[in-house]
Amino acid sequence: MPELHPQMAEILDLIARSAAGLPKVYEMTPAEARQAQARDFTPFWNADAPSVKHIFDRTIPGPLGPIPIRVYDPGTPPDAPGIVFIHGGGWVVGNLESHDGVCRRLANHSGLRLVSVDYRLAPEHKFPRPLEDCVGAIDWLAAHGGELGIDGRRLTLAGDSAGGNLSLASAMVLRDRDGPRLKGVALIYGAFGLDLDTPSYRAYGSTDYYFLSHQEMDWFWNHYLRDAADRRDPLAVPLEGRLDGLPPLLVTGAEFDPLLDDSRLLVEQLKALGGPHEWMFWPGVTHACINMTRMLDPADGFLKDVALWLKQRAES
Repeated sequence: MPELHPQMAEILDLIARSAAGLPKVYEMTPAEARQAQARDFTPFWNADAPSVKHIFDRTIPGPLGPIPIRVYDPGTPPDAPGIVFIHGGGWVVGNLESHDGVCRRLANHSGLRLVSVDYRLAPEHKFPRPLEDCVGAIDWLAAHGGELGIDGRRLTLAGDSAGGNLSLASAMVLRDRDGPRLKGVALIYGAFGLDLDTPSYRAYGSTDYYFLSHQEMDWFWNHYLRDAADRRDPLAVPLEGRLDGLPPLLVTGAEFDPLLDDSRLLVEQLKALGGPHEWMFWPGVTHACINMTRMLDPADGFLKDVALWLKQRAES
């Protein structure tokens, strides 16, 4: 039988106690969900964030208008490879602050400059607008990364959850229009399919206890997608699309995550195609575990493994 890591169980109990009597995410409006994250999630989980030598914010031009970014420079010499990071949050919540601690660790562990992208959120900006921001940011960095000390010819990409979805979709867009060639893409427990009745959804998504439920995912998907046609669009639902011709992929999955089977199905398809990929399975933990380094000792090790993979790919 799968067993939760003791610290993970402690975290889940803490979350359950703290959330007792409060509305669930899927009972909130998007604005309320963002306020709850900014109040209850971001300050607590970023409290142990390590220092990085240089951090600064700026905006870059994008297809829909300016895109805010945050640059993390651990002291890397100019013209080195770079990492583009796309945060999770169900396409509805999340921002530069929510994943600040994650980005600091990825930059420090990799020794590379990292650019976090603050893409537009649904439902105000439904599919494909968040994706257009992400692709636009990659395009700009490929052409102008030198302004940030990054070699735009050696970019890697990483994203968690909805950010994993957007990362994989971005790689598909770039492949289809022969855009900038990414050196590698790390997909951290991504949302790749619309089937909310997989074994992992049944095991861990039928309750609110394991951090993420199928009701939340249904709420997120409904806010992100415009109509029935989007549910068949491979750029919205990557498991519906072609997976050949992509850069090397790192696919990670958390054991107690309803989205685990999304990653497993992705790996099965990549194996059948012979597509370059690696699989990392993280036992004993739930969705969002990489944000929980404050209380979850293995989480920093997970981030280090991802960072070193990105560094290896970027320098290959």
